[in-house]
Amino acid sequence: MKYYLGLDVGTVSAKLALVGPREGVEALAARKPELAASVVKHPGDPSLSIALSSYRRIQGRPLEAAAKLLVELLERVDADDVAGAVVTGSAAKLVGESLDIPAANEFKAAAVGVGTLYPDVRNIFEMGGENSKFIHISNERGAIGIVDYQTNGDCAAGTGSFMDQQATRLRFAIEEVGDVVLAAERTPKIAGRCSVFAKSDMIHAQQKGYKPDEVLKGLCESVARNFKSNIAKGKSVHGRTAFIGGVALNKGVDITLRRIFELEEKDFFVPPECVHLSAIGAALIAGGGNGSAGRAEGAP
Repeated sequence: MKYYLGLDVGTVSAKLALVGPREGVEALAARKPELAASVVKHPGDPSLSIALSSYRRIQGRPLEAAAKLLVELLERVDADDVAGAVVTGSAAKLVGESLDIPAANEFKAAAVGVGTLYPDVRNIFEMGGENSKFIHISNERGAIGIVDYQTNGDCAAGTGSFMDQQATRLRFAIEEVGDVVLAAERTPKIAGRCSVFAKSDMIHAQQKGYKPDEVLKGLCESVARNFKSNIAKGKSVHGRTAFIGGVALNKGVDITLRRIFELEEKDFFVPPECVHLSAIGAALIAGGGNGSAGRAEGAP
C-alpha cells in the first residue's frame, strides 16, 4: 500500500490529509478516528480515498503539533508505505526544515486541493488564522493554474486569530460566533482595515449599549467588507466561488461575503472540507501533482 501525506500547519491549527488505497484509509478510520475523522473519495480514482484528521489547535507550538500528528500516523501506517509527504501553511518552512519534509506554497496547495475536488470552481476566498487570500484559478483538463491572487500581508485585521481573540474577550468560544450573530438584532459599524481600530470600535459599540452578539455581528461584517475592499479590490469575481479556511465555518462571515459580492447562492459555497483543502492539496502534490491530482502553475 502506498500513501501520500499532506500537512497544513498554520498559526492556529494543524491538519493532516492522507491519500491512499480505499481499504487502507477506511481501516485507519476504524482504528484511529483522530487521524481519519472524515474520509473523502478521491475524485479521479475510485480505488483511492483521502483521510482527514481532526482539527488540532497548535497553541503556539506548530512544530510540536506537526510532530505529534506524524507520530500518531506512523503508529498505524508503516513508514515504508508513505511514498511522499509535503507540508504547507505559514509554519511550513519551520516544520519542513525540522522534519525534512518538502514544503509547498500555500497558494498552490489551496488551488490544487480546491481545483481537484471542485473542478468547476474559479475563485477561492480563504480566511485562516494568520492571513486571508483571494485566488483566481483556471482548470483545463486537470491542469490547475493560478491566474490571479492577493493576500492581506502582515495586518491581522480580518484573520481568524483576531476574531478568536475578540470572541474570547467577549466571552464566546470562536466556534459559537457563527450561530450567535445570526440572531443579533443590530449591527454596529466596525472598522475593518486595522485590527487596532476594529478593537477600539468594538469597545465603543459596547459603551453605546450594543450587546456582545451584536458587536460580534459587526465584526463579522467588517471582516467581509475588508476582504472585498482590500484583498479582492479590483478583482473580477464571477462564477463558482469556494470559501475555505477556519473562518469559513463562521456563518456570519459566510452570509455577508456572498451578499457583498452579489453572488448567487448556487455560485458561492463552503465546502465540507473547508479547513482541510490545503492539506489535501499538499497530499496530492506529494503524489505527483498531475493528472487527476491537478497541477498548479503560476503560484506566487
